[in-house]
Amino acid sequence: MIGYVARRLVVSVPVVLLATIVVFALVSARGDPLQDLRHRPNVSHQTIRNLEHEYHLDKSAPEQYVLWLKDFVRGDWGQSFRTDRPVRAMIGEATVNTLLLMGTVVALGTLFALLIGVVSAVRQYSAFDYAATGFSYFGFSMPDFWFALLLQLVLVVVLREQLGVRLFYTQGKFSVGHEGELGNLLQHMALPVITLMLTSVAAWSRYQRDSMLEALRTDYVRTARAKGVPRGQVIRRHALRNALVPFVTVVAVDAGVLLGGVVVVERIFAWPGLGLVFFQALDRADYPVLLAWMAVAAVFVVLFNLLADVLYGVLDPRIRTA
Repeated sequence: MIGYVARRLVVSVPVVLLATIVVFALVSARGDPLQDLRHRPNVSHQTIRNLEHEYHLDKSAPEQYVLWLKDFVRGDWGQSFRTDRPVRAMIGEATVNTLLLMGTVVALGTLFALLIGVVSAVRQYSAFDYAATGFSYFGFSMPDFWFALLLQLVLVVVLREQLGVRLFYTQGKFSVGHEGELGNLLQHMALPVITLMLTSVAAWSRYQRDSMLEALRTDYVRTARAKGVPRGQVIRRHALRNALVPFVTVVAVDAGVLLGGVVVVERIFAWPGLGLVFFQALDRADYPVLLAWMAVAAVFVVLFNLLADVLYGVLDPRIRTA
């Protein structure tokens, strides 16, 4: 197992390096990162020259990339042009909030998708199966940003205006004066989590249903039934156990891709995570923040793909011995 993980790590290194090259090229293609500062009358020429030297903008593009990568690996991500805060601290705080949101979505989404997929497969063509199929089509076709706006309208605006009830909040992580309260945090997290879970549960439940149906048709399941093994035990120990292997792998891979949806949803709900930091940096042309953000996002995706490979090897010994 150690050898298998080591091989996957070795493969991931060039992928990360390639990702950083692409990130650096995309951010550099925006043009001069100091353009806005050059037009400010209160910013001196000496300050501009100092910033050019600090961010290696006075070097050639290949030299800029190498020097930036060295600084990034050392943890020196520079200062934000707009807030003058260390970029590493800004990204770190936002990452914690995003991981809180993504972790909740993955945990609850996995649970619901597993239950829906298994029941749909065991009760194929039942009313529940048709209802789950309809839900999946709804989840596939509903854009995250549109569903988020519908939730805000129905569960916040309508409830507050028609019934005078406020169950959820639509902005931020805590209400003013309620910082650190778990109940208030859950009220702020509810709508972003539901929004992100919609597409995930729709996709994962269908995948688990198909995987479970395939497992139920295998010879070893038919043999277990012929031997008189109880139906519940056949489903849990024989069919579900083998159907989980591809399901867990898909969830691990999709968890990395989920970051793309989080970016939009965090902007809509003003959740203080990576998505909000990205849009603020993009609006303000904050070069150091953009560069660090995109590099961290690329590393996230690679790490989740590595996690999927490792989980696949853990669950299926044939993979790591191949």
